[in-house]
Amino acid sequence: MSDGPSRNATLTLTPRHPADGAVIGWLHGQAMTAERAALGVERQTLALFARDAGGAIQGGIVLWFYGRDAYIHVLWVDAPWRGRGVGVALLRAAENAAVTAGAARLYLSTMGFQGPDFYPRYGFAAQGVFTDFTWGHDRHYFRKETLAPAPALPLPAGLYLHRAEAADDADVRTVENGLDAHWYLTIPDPYTETAVEITDAAGARVGAGLAVVDGAYLTLVDLLVLPAWRGQGIGRRLLAALEQAGVQAGCRWSTVMPMDYQQPDFFRRHGYARHLRVDDYLLGHGRDWLRRAIGDE
Repeated sequence: MSDGPSRNATLTLTPRHPADGAVIGWLHGQAMTAERAALGVERQTLALFARDAGGAIQGGIVLWFYGRDAYIHVLWVDAPWRGRGVGVALLRAAENAAVTAGAARLYLSTMGFQGPDFYPRYGFAAQGVFTDFTWGHDRHYFRKETLAPAPALPLPAGLYLHRAEAADDADVRTVENGLDAHWYLTIPDPYTETAVEITDAAGARVGAGLAVVDGAYLTLVDLLVLPAWRGQGIGRRLLAALEQAGVQAGCRWSTVMPMDYQQPDFFRRHGYARHLRVDDYLLGHGRDWLRRAIGDE
């Protein structure tokens, strides 16, 4: 095998803005493989939908199960149904589903303009707050440590609960898109995704990175180099390219949120400082929230 420098010289770095679907799919697959290896469990998904008589989704909650821990990926209720008990009924159904699945904890995050006052009313305790996460708004992290089954709460007349253990992707997107629409009532501009990939002389992908551009804020979503290519400075090149894309888009801050198995020390070596830490974020693994300035303030 050739030595590191000569191998690296054959590589091609290509920005992808907007992010290329093939790069996003590759990164997601690699991230799921790394997650399974680190956590020792396979992520399981459950969706609970509040549907009207015509079957249209008026609210929903999507859970990711990891053994004893369960993550609320998204909770959304359409505007005409808010304030009528739909959200708490979905939250109760989610907790009951988590207990049935053997989970002992629920955790989630929400923006300051979404629901930080809602969850403590139902037993969730604050884990931490990332101030000025984006557009000057804080992101709040919550966990409920002791789960217990409880009687289901009724939905308003005209709605019924649909449990989907293998939810249709389009249905999940309906809930995600509904939450995005609520987001844009406060956040002025849509975010975009930017990506970068590195390929070898044969055109095979050896590493890639993905980030969200949201006004002055760049959020790194994934950054991965195949094991055989690590230690060659490829991760550094990917990180620099993503940051440069952020600078060109007008970003002033870059944020990354690695689990312990995702090498937070790599980002610290490149100027990222810790803003938040949870030691037992998921199945005993900690998580860091790190940030550094990348553009003119």
